[in-house]
Amino acid sequence: MNSVFIIAMVVIALVFGVFPIARFLYTTLYPYLKDGFSQDAVLKNGIAVNADIIYTEQTSSWDGNKPVYKLTLRFKTTEHQIVEATTMKALTFKEIEQFKEGNGTTIKYDPQDPKKIAIYDKPLVRGQ
Repeated sequence: MNSVFIIAMVVIALVFGVFPIARFLYTTLYPYLKDGFSQDAVLKNGIAVNADIIYTEQTSSWDGNKPVYKLTLRFKTTEHQIVEATTMKALTFKEIEQFKEGNGTTIKYDPQDPKKIAIYDKPLVRGQ
């Protein structure tokens, strides 16, 4: 009887504890952190272009007191290739209005891999 109880508790711990935490880490936290490191590199070395916001979705994650949004943007590279790329960004409640579908923004993209983008959101100046 005692071993059945222990086995039942282990199964309950796995089903309600370990598996949900592992799923959260793999599907939410890891992509957000990976995207953040990628964005830093793109902001440093990327090419700035204007982009249209074509889709926004609030994720279940928060960064500090800001909800994290998944933004899909469409832009044209300097080689005239049209690219759709997705990034995740924590937005203040004021920024949520600014980053709605149909609006535009400025981004930087990696010339080696245009799917790697970062929100630049500064006015574009010739030569940047």
